Amino acid sequence: MFRDGKVAALLWCCACVFTIVVFIPRTNDAVQSLFLTYFQPMLPLAFAVWLWGHNVQRFGALSIDYGICFSAVDRKLLPSYGSIYRIALALTTICLTCAAAFAVLSNAGLYAAADFAPVAMYFCSALLLVAPVDVLSMPSRLFFGETLQRVLLPLQEVSWSDFLLADIMTSLSKSGGDLAKAAAAMMAGPTLHMLAARGNPAAGAHMPDPLALPVLCALCAPYAIRLVQCLLVARATGNRSQLLNALKYATAFPALLLTAAEHEYHVAGRPYPHFRWWLGALALNSLYSFYWDLEMDWDMPWLVQPGARHFLRVVRLPALKPDAFYRRGWYVWAVGSNLVLRLGWAHRLVGRLEARSEVALGMALLEVFRRYQWTFIRVETEIRKIRLKQAHEHPVNGLKAGHEAE
Repeated sequence: MFRDGKVAALLWCCACVFTIVVFIPRTNDAVQSLFLTYFQPMLPLAFAVWLWGHNVQRFGALSIDYGICFSAVDRKLLPSYGSIYRIALALTTICLTCAAAFAVLSNAGLYAAADFAPVAMYFCSALLLVAPVDVLSMPSRLFFGETLQRVLLPLQEVSWSDFLLADIMTSLSKSGGDLAKAAAAMMAGPTLHMLAARGNPAAGAHMPDPLALPVLCALCAPYAIRLVQCLLVARATGNRSQLLNALKYATAFPALLLTAAEHEYHVAGRPYPHFRWWLGALALNSLYSFYWDLEMDWDMPWLVQPGARHFLRVVRLPALKPDAFYRRGWYVWAVGSNLVLRLGWAHRLVGRLEARSEVALGMALLEVFRRYQWTFIRVETEIRKIRLKQAHEHPVNGLKAGHEAE
């Protein structure tokens, strides 16, 4: 029965995509601009859920017990990959259905009805997360909601689930800014309905200011959360490396803010007056983050840890631990693609690519894909740390037991 329902949902999603492709190009510029504003933010979010499901599926296929990274309480609430896929399918169906309804109603001139489509999408998506109904792995959904609440208010001890979700959210930073713009557009009132009431539905819709304070705050919020988490961990454990990690997230703020301003100049075809500062901020953040990914998050000896490989006795290359989980070729791909995607902002230097909405969306999806790959090796690193800690604890416990027997 479920298999039939899944097939029906997939066919329905395909029909919705076909409807969008057919009807949106026939609408006026105002409708197309609002369509992107309302519905584009949900694509990376849904994509991230699908990829997390595949993460969990691959962990199971490779017999990797990723659950030991979480606390004993959290471990009981981790959903199976099948449950994650069902949640992702439900979220995708909601988004595509509302987007298709918006396209059809707008094309028919029913602007008042079309204005409710994005509101329905965000309401149903939020309901999917917090609804206390025993469907779609309710305990796991509520666990995710509670974790999200802790992440958004980082004032307590940071668990591994808090850290992982916050790190994933940094890859959805652009979607956060886009969500703020969508919220501003919806709170401004039924835009399409007002345009039709003025008798000029083809007029340009009043779009939210992409440099407005709420949009910039939403853009920077995930990095601010991770910075605070690093400081909390440093204070609780005395681990000074967390201060350097916090510094890494601090370098993201000038990069994000300067990029947001550069985008507006880029779209308008005007030279950016702070081009050198923007380029320097992006290069610093990208290279710092790439280094931290390899040597700290992925535990690959490189510049600080002993054991790095040397190429021609000049260049130090990151090396693998003896107990690596995956094939060597996978790590080579992960390192190379991580560097390329970390430097993906360089496409802005080629013509006016960033002015194309599909390019911006594609880059957002690629950042989610980069985080998906990052997760495999980050989980491996955490499992290695747990095993090392257990190996140090067991001899001590055995020694204590011997003394007690005496």
